[in-house]
Amino acid sequence: MENEKIEQTWKQKLLFYTTAFFVLLGIFSLFSFLFLVPFVIDPAFTTIFMEFDEEPAHCVTLRTDRRIGASNCSWTSCREGCTKDIYTCTQIFVNYKAANRTNTSTVLSTVPPQALLMREKRAILDDYDYDEDDLSNDHEEWTFQEAKLLPNVKGCGYPPMLNCSIFLKTHQEIGSNFSCYYSKVDPSLVISHLDMWQVYMNLVYAMAIPIPSFIISVVYLAFAYFKIYNEDEEEAPLEKNAEDIDMEGDSGPVETPIPPASGGLTPASEAFREDLASFGHHLKVAMVDDMSRDSLVDGVSIGVPIGGSIGKTMTTSISTTGGPVANI
Repeated sequence: MENEKIEQTWKQKLLFYTTAFFVLLGIFSLFSFLFLVPFVIDPAFTTIFMEFDEEPAHCVTLRTDRRIGASNCSWTSCREGCTKDIYTCTQIFVNYKAANRTNTSTVLSTVPPQALLMREKRAILDDYDYDEDDLSNDHEEWTFQEAKLLPNVKGCGYPPMLNCSIFLKTHQEIGSNFSCYYSKVDPSLVISHLDMWQVYMNLVYAMAIPIPSFIISVVYLAFAYFKIYNEDEEEAPLEKNAEDIDMEGDSGPVETPIPPASGGLTPASEAFREDLASFGHHLKVAMVDDMSRDSLVDGVSIGVPIGGSIGKTMTTSISTTGGPVANI
């Protein structure tokens, strides 16, 4: 008998597609979160923890070192690809002066008015060529000397948002003037670009979308597994039993055939019991016929055939004395 194709109801179809949607949502949200951790979430948290001053400082390139070899390149000012191995590196060192009014007034108070006027002109003219000796010896002017310059806190990125060739060309020339942002936690670290609003938004987008999506998917799948599908499995046997009962009512009671006895007779078998009852009945009939006679002789022999499967004739001898038949 061929198995009949069971048509699914709209409720079962809706449950199937909903479960499939949440399974795919959980998988994609998990993998997207793992992908965003090294590229977005970790740099954003590091930028926040380093406490960069949002007010730009004035930076001047002090020197540029070009190194070759993995042992010599512990860091580089810019690299395209955060997971890329570094074998050649360009290290840019800068001096910067914080744009803090208190510190600036303290530093400038020791500077003569003529020198102050010259330094203000230097800050305005970006194409001014600083002398390296002046940059390294003017201790009173700089907040920090020989700080490491990076485009961001990790020093890496991907085009077109970050092009290392353009970055190095802009900042590697000695005496180059540009705005920078220094870290209050590590003053030796300086970055050229900072947008804290964008940093916070990237962190929110990277965490507020994948994490809740994954949690919602897990909650639904757990609820569906322990509640919805369990109820369907419990209802299925009940419906099947009801169908079986209806089929039995339509076809009428089914008699269970008694299997025939095989082998020898035993006292517990049905055939033996039937034969024994038949023998008792024939014996009673024969005794009533004999008692109706007028006289009895000694040694009356009564041959009673026993029916059934025994197939033998039993002979019973009844001896009587001179007394009446009623004593038997």
